[in-house]
Amino acid sequence: MAPAAPIAPTHRVTRKQVGMPEARLAKPWRGVSLGGWLLLEPGPADPLFGRFPDPGDDDEEARCEWDLMKIMRKQLGDAGAEEEIRRHREAHIGKEDFEKIRACGLNAVRLPFGYWVVLGASSGEPYAGGGMEFIDRAVDWAEECGLQVVLDLHGCPGGESGEAPCGHRQRPPGTWRWQNWDMDKSLKALEVLCQRYASRTCVTGVAVCNEPSNETPLTRLLQYYDRATDMIRKCGMPASRVAAVLPVFQRPEDKVIRKWRSLYGQKHTNYCFDVHCYHCFENEFNGKTFAQHLRAVESNAQMLREYPMVVGEWSLALGQAAWNTCGSMTQLEIYKDFGAAQARAFEEASHGHFFWNWTERRDSIEWNYQVALEEGLLSGTAPSIPAWQPGDGEDPLEERYNPWPLKDPRVLYGQRIALRVFYGRYIDVYGGDVSARWADKGIWQSLTFQPVSSRRVAAARRAVAAGDVVYLRAHNGRYLSLGPDGTVQAVKAPGIAARFVVYLGNGARELTHRGALYLQSKATGTLLDADDVEDGLFARFGDFGDWQQFAVEKILPKSAASASKRRPAPEEAPTPKNRSSTAPDDAVMVFALPTTSGKAAVHAAGALQLAEDTPATAKRRRVMEKSPSCISLASMSTGVSPFHVGTAALLPLSASSAASSARSELGSRADT
Repeated sequence: MAPAAPIAPTHRVTRKQVGMPEARLAKPWRGVSLGGWLLLEPGPADPLFGRFPDPGDDDEEARCEWDLMKIMRKQLGDAGAEEEIRRHREAHIGKEDFEKIRACGLNAVRLPFGYWVVLGASSGEPYAGGGMEFIDRAVDWAEECGLQVVLDLHGCPGGESGEAPCGHRQRPPGTWRWQNWDMDKSLKALEVLCQRYASRTCVTGVAVCNEPSNETPLTRLLQYYDRATDMIRKCGMPASRVAAVLPVFQRPEDKVIRKWRSLYGQKHTNYCFDVHCYHCFENEFNGKTFAQHLRAVESNAQMLREYPMVVGEWSLALGQAAWNTCGSMTQLEIYKDFGAAQARAFEEASHGHFFWNWTERRDSIEWNYQVALEEGLLSGTAPSIPAWQPGDGEDPLEERYNPWPLKDPRVLYGQRIALRVFYGRYIDVYGGDVSARWADKGIWQSLTFQPVSSRRVAAARRAVAAGDVVYLRAHNGRYLSLGPDGTVQAVKAPGIAARFVVYLGNGARELTHRGALYLQSKATGTLLDADDVEDGLFARFGDFGDWQQFAVEKILPKSAASASKRRPAPEEAPTPKNRSSTAPDDAVMVFALPTTSGKAAVHAAGALQLAEDTPATAKRRRVMEKSPSCISLASMSTGVSPFHVGTAALLPLSASSAASSARSELGSRADT
């Protein structure tokens, strides 16, 4: 490829607001991050992490570069580990990647690296230090290909947080403290970097850290930003060409920017605040419907119009609830609407945006720019967003994306429903245990409202209404009931503790599909609530808050469900709760095979794994052998088989798991 024209003239800045020092780039960055190259993270550097699993953690992948380097040094020795890192850096990204990026129509790359690549690793740290020649290559390739570069100090000395993106995931929480961050040494790394590339016109941005912890006092953080911006300018990178990139992470953006302006006024020019617009982490996004995600994108666009910003990272990944609230759309249709909506919103950013990431596992379509582009998910017309404000009733986007396909959207007594909690999971019942552990709506998540009134026959086909006193009946015939410790259990015979008063959101009089619901205990006056940390369902407070609000979703009859079958959520969607659970007796299945005696005999080593459509939905069962000619699934407590096996396959478990399979871990999917 012939050398491109100089970049600097296209990068003149213009005033974004009269009288304010913020500027908008003449050609904002439209690019991708090169994560996993000079700072290693699982996913972007997947082949390397996959080859060196953690033997102390059941051969799971290491969580960060620090842990990976410790494993590699132990297995390969110091020289072998450092040679392995050199080979990775040589092969992971090459000039051909820069050429492809340019051919995609992008104009910039964001280059994350750890401070040890610039200064070498500190004493006692396992990192493979040194590697400036690779940053040299990136700058050369960018210049040759006509791309701009944002140099991103992604991992600071001591860590700007205790999380994996800075290189070292430190656990338990509290191990890392904000005082561990060596800000002076971070400035030294920036000084070396900026002096080295001051004359390179393709370098048009320098990020002074990445995702700093919100435990760092805001004033101290902004003082570091002020010093870092001064350092960038002192090293010969003028505001007319190079933007200082200042991250805002897990803090209210308006608060940070007001504080910055109060401290430094118009001292600095051509800076921008770096925000990461992800929709898949934390309870807020795991609990959002797909329509609510699109509203959040709209809100981001408004934020980007108000402040000088770059969207330093974004992806197509969505939280748990989105996948159950988009009707019959296919997975690719969902991603396409979401991607186009974000791309349109990010055009408002004064300094542009960078997709995370250029390289990823090929099956991680939501994180892999190249695959997403191939599938057409990053182009096309963004969906129209009708005007709506909270308090105006239900958002019309909800009906557009999650319509009830049958005539009557009302929830009637006796109809099967699922209740979604604020972090995107559904209430489930196993035996007498009640919790909210999975994002699937199967038989264990199936509930019905039952009238408390003695005139049940008359009430049976009417809608559940505000003020009604109801029972909640589970799939196994048990009723949700409040125990003396405030924990909800499923009991066989309902009493006063199983009675709940219905309160509806948005001023509704009757409960409908997608409706907001609160359930107040008739016995105590407290409201049912879910907990994203502790398994279980509770009734502890009198508040009508997020923890107490449930979203009601009607479950289609089988005949209608087969015609409106949804796509499954991606298997690796981030979740707020990733704990295993043990199934009760009525969820443990057995295989019954006829024998010559006609009686069931437990196979001595007969634990099998029932693998359904994907490994993520595998369920372990107990096996009872009678003959090789017949297999059936049944509940140990009832003998009833509520599962449809479909295209299941039987896979042998290890001997150790076979021994403990009587009460083994179950997946969440159950075809109803």
